[in-house]
Amino acid sequence: MSGEYIEAENPNAAEAFPYCVRETAYGRTLSFDPAFHVMHWHDDVQFLYVAEGTIEVQTLEDLVTIRQGEGCFLGKDVVHCVRSTKTAHYYNFLYPADRLRLAPDSPANDDIALVTSGTALPLCPLTAATDWERRALALLQELVSFTKETPDAFPCHVLVRLLALVLLLRTHAPLEHGKAAEDSNAIRTKQILRYIAAHYAEDITLEDFAQSAHCSKSACLRAFHASLNTTPYKYLIEYRLEQAALLLRQTQTPIGEIAEAVGFHQFSLFGKSFKRMTGQTPKEYRKAQALAI
Repeated sequence: MSGEYIEAENPNAAEAFPYCVRETAYGRTLSFDPAFHVMHWHDDVQFLYVAEGTIEVQTLEDLVTIRQGEGCFLGKDVVHCVRSTKTAHYYNFLYPADRLRLAPDSPANDDIALVTSGTALPLCPLTAATDWERRALALLQELVSFTKETPDAFPCHVLVRLLALVLLLRTHAPLEHGKAAEDSNAIRTKQILRYIAAHYAEDITLEDFAQSAHCSKSACLRAFHASLNTTPYKYLIEYRLEQAALLLRQTQTPIGEIAEAVGFHQFSLFGKSFKRMTGQTPKEYRKAQALAI
């Protein structure tokens, strides 16, 4: 996973077939380990399917609950996070939006882009309320089945189903044609998130947050709260802990050095914050992650 979690990268993006599946079961991600679930965005379209339990999907504008047997669609560049309980088991299916298309001159590409761009349809929960949603969920269940047993002509099977899902959304979902660009709060929040990704290890003040969004300190706080219902500083702490968890899992760097590297200059504060977030001390977390491998 990229160290800059805000602009997350599909690890398969450079491959000829850039499909990526992320399976999370009972608090642990099986295909890769993202630690906490901070707000981020990526160039991929994303479909989610919940096999067990419940998850929440948050964007800068919406918060939706996805239950067992339901799914969700997220368009390209939509700032979001997924939160789940330790009893949840769900799948993420990602594919670069700009590569989910037909021949270069195909008129179908405009219809595909209308869905995948993230503008006309940033977020679309998929329940079993309508026939077309049930058909979409059946397609997601087939993608889940491919994680257990890979069929012959696997890329073809996947692409056909992803395009079928896009077609269902294009035909039935509430697309916002001609939707205006992001509102000022969303734009400012995204600028602050990008600043945090680049400077989280530094000593950051409210003035720094405001300057990154080209607004006053009060406007900065209003925008961030309106989008995420929290403050930039609280989010910064969560982001630092995300990076610390990554280093605890992937390196043997001493815990004190990790705390300093992610912006905690008081080790006691780091330990208390980490335990409050994970329920474990940094040492316990590292040990548990090593045993789970």
